[in-house]
Amino acid sequence: MQSAQKYDLTSGPIGIKLIKMSLPAMAINLTQMMYSFVDMAWLGRLSSAAVASAGVIGTLGWLAMTLQLFGSTGAQIGVSQNIGSNGDVKGYVKASLTLSLVLGSITCLAFFFFRNGLIGFFNITDEGVKRDAITYLAIAAPALGLRYLTQTAASIFNASGNSKTPFIITGCTLALNAVLDPIAIFTLNLGIAGASIATTVSVAIEATVMLIALKRYKHPAVSKAKFFGRIEKEKLKSIFHWAYPLALELLIFVSCVMLVSRIVASFGYEAMATQRIGNQIDQFSYFVAGGFSTALSAFIGQNYGAGRHDRIRRGFWISTLFMGIWGVLTTANLLLFNRLFFKLFVPNEPAVIEMGSQYLKIFSLCQMAACLEGVGNSVFRGYGKTMTPAVSSTLTNILRVILAFTLSKTELRQNGVWLAIAVTAFLRGAGSYLLSLFSAYPKIPQLAQEKSCEGFNADFSKP
Repeated sequence: MQSAQKYDLTSGPIGIKLIKMSLPAMAINLTQMMYSFVDMAWLGRLSSAAVASAGVIGTLGWLAMTLQLFGSTGAQIGVSQNIGSNGDVKGYVKASLTLSLVLGSITCLAFFFFRNGLIGFFNITDEGVKRDAITYLAIAAPALGLRYLTQTAASIFNASGNSKTPFIITGCTLALNAVLDPIAIFTLNLGIAGASIATTVSVAIEATVMLIALKRYKHPAVSKAKFFGRIEKEKLKSIFHWAYPLALELLIFVSCVMLVSRIVASFGYEAMATQRIGNQIDQFSYFVAGGFSTALSAFIGQNYGAGRHDRIRRGFWISTLFMGIWGVLTTANLLLFNRLFFKLFVPNEPAVIEMGSQYLKIFSLCQMAACLEGVGNSVFRGYGKTMTPAVSSTLTNILRVILAFTLSKTELRQNGVWLAIAVTAFLRGAGSYLLSLFSAYPKIPQLAQEKSCEGFNADFSKP
């Protein structure tokens, strides 16, 4: 009973609940990003070409996440809503993990056997970069499949209000990866293959420990749940209903990213390395927004299941305040420290540093909207209404390809591609937030007429 109360988001001070829930989730996002950061930090000392090769695999990692969403979304929405309504939580635990096992296995095999065609799509002109990318993918294919189980198990913890456990596990395996990387890359002289081996070993250990921790989890709604087995038809139908808009959205997004990457590849491997490093730095800025989004999604899901719409409204505005502040800070960071960030990864590549400086300055334009997008998406996911943001995101992603192709033909060259990505990211973030404000929960705007400062203060001390 104490465990259930500890992770209950339907009562207690809203601000404190969201902060306690989001801090570990933010740290989880940070540690997951650090897998790529660690690889790039060491590979950048090998060469910018090695970074470019790893960058191609990063794009394919997004493609793998398309099917991964079925398991993790089923866990996030199914578990959180059924905890709030005292429904069949264990059924959704089994369904989501079983889906992750099946789909993860399919992804692993597909990426291994079709690696040449997948890498060939990017039309990489440098044969060395292309060869290294194929080698990296052959070794990393199992890791892409195992992450299905890791993300779904973490979603089950998060949906029940416990983001601390997955954070500790992910943090420890990140530390392991940070140790293995330089040993494999330089000491054993394995180069880019060493980075792939280090990551795959770390991910395998992370998945194993995450499942063991979930098996021993004492939350009464999750404890003793079966992990794998036959999925009930109704639960499969519900998971598909929740996840397919997100999966379709991500598939279209990744397809657009791959098309944009082909455009970037035409400017050489320096531009490819710039995109990879810049994207990771840009994502680093989002780790707080992503963590808060995870907490808010679980918060809304539980309170929606419990019928506590008053708490949902207050939680929405508190999250808006926090994410607005973070948006200002991330914008300032990219404007002031753009060169410093790139020097951390490729200290001996002046061309990439200069190109990267322009990249981050352009991306500072969309930071505020990107942070607020996390709030908007959490509202839709908490309610299980995932179609609207999916449509909005799809439209902006298609626009991104058109703009990138058009602007890349001008004197802006690769900067035109960066500008196209930033503009469409701004439109997507602003659109998601406004749609959540006026569509997902029509009563939310009523709070704009209340005494907002008193509301924020009250939420930190009152249920």
